[in-house]
Amino acid sequence: MMYVTHVQAGGAARTGANIQMTRRPNVLFLLVDCMRADALGSRGVPTPNLDALVASGVRFTQAIASASSTTPCVATMLTGAYSPRHGVRAIGGLPLHPDVVTLPMLLREAGYHTVAEVTGPLLPESGLDRGFSEYQLRPASAHLSDAWGGALVERLRAGRLPEPWFLFLHLWELHSPRKVLPPYRRRRYGRNRYARALASLDAMLAPLFAALPADTVVVLHGDHGERLIGSRLAYRWYRLWRDLLGAARTHKREGHETDVYEELIRVPLVLVAPGRLSPGAEVTQLVRQVDLMPTLLDLLQLSVPPELDGVSLLPAVRAGAELRLEAFLEAFGRVRGTPRDRRSGWRTGTWKYIVAPNAPDMPEELYDLTTDPRERRNLATREPARVAAFRKRIAAVEATATAAVPELSGAERAAVEQRLRELGYLE
Repeated sequence: MMYVTHVQAGGAARTGANIQMTRRPNVLFLLVDCMRADALGSRGVPTPNLDALVASGVRFTQAIASASSTTPCVATMLTGAYSPRHGVRAIGGLPLHPDVVTLPMLLREAGYHTVAEVTGPLLPESGLDRGFSEYQLRPASAHLSDAWGGALVERLRAGRLPEPWFLFLHLWELHSPRKVLPPYRRRRYGRNRYARALASLDAMLAPLFAALPADTVVVLHGDHGERLIGSRLAYRWYRLWRDLLGAARTHKREGHETDVYEELIRVPLVLVAPGRLSPGAEVTQLVRQVDLMPTLLDLLQLSVPPELDGVSLLPAVRAGAELRLEAFLEAFGRVRGTPRDRRSGWRTGTWKYIVAPNAPDMPEELYDLTTDPRERRNLATREPARVAAFRKRIAAVEATATAAVPELSGAERAAVEQRLRELGYLE
């Protein structure tokens, strides 16, 4: 196995802001790749550790991802900005814009030891290592149940992370081919590999949660959702054909990346802050990934940069404030797709609009999610005024695009493509 470790030398860069020297809590940002919103409280799948975490914190039941692929979503979480502003618009595309400030940069300035434990396509060449004291990229085959996970839990248990720390922990257990431990390969743990991988992951979270200091703030989140086959019989036929013909010759019916439908952009979000937020609360209004950075900064009593696309969610949590947020959405298609594959979207608390901006022959889509949560009845032709309004809102976000992001060097491009090939995104 090859691990890539990037340790940034020197202390945190200072921007002139006053740094409070009061004791701050540790922060675990637990990002589970491909974790759908319905993974929490999933019917028929025993997840006692996740259930206990939800009960101890605030659950956001309508959290919306900014895209349906990992790298752009993580860039949005760590910058509080949409992709036109931060520049990361695909898995293996351009890196983070050099002028964008990141959450770990600000936390480092405030005295945090910032650590990223990531996998999948989150290469340092993407620029997402900016502000991390340690940025460790591991193989996608390394899971919490392996030696890597044991070493991480022991590091936490033994207190070998300088406090206060911010740990961005990206887990791959639910991503295809999905990690199912032997004891969970039974029907009682779910009808498919996704459900059984969820039960397996829940079991492995127990020692991780037990190793956390008592004052740790925990964010549980999914980068994007996952398309799954609905019935057990259909799933069995699908797996049979994949086994007989191979993945390359079988039409892909599970996964993500290519659309912005609800199963791909609805994600779980739980915020646990002992002594700071009341446990057991639910926020049912729409919230977004761009809101995570300002919310954490606000929770930690740090200044929130004024130029962010997101806002703090704490007024909704503490005072029930109606934020009336709406979300910009994107899907970028396959790594080697064409511009026609791109989708843009706009999501309100009740409506979803989707357009293919580079394929004018593709029909626009509009869904009333209150009466049509499965997005079956396209109302675009019946609601021209609403379509026009959503189109303008998308254009306004696109207009925030920053100056051109520098291209990756030849060596960086080669490293990215090799990683994507190992992950199966490129042949």
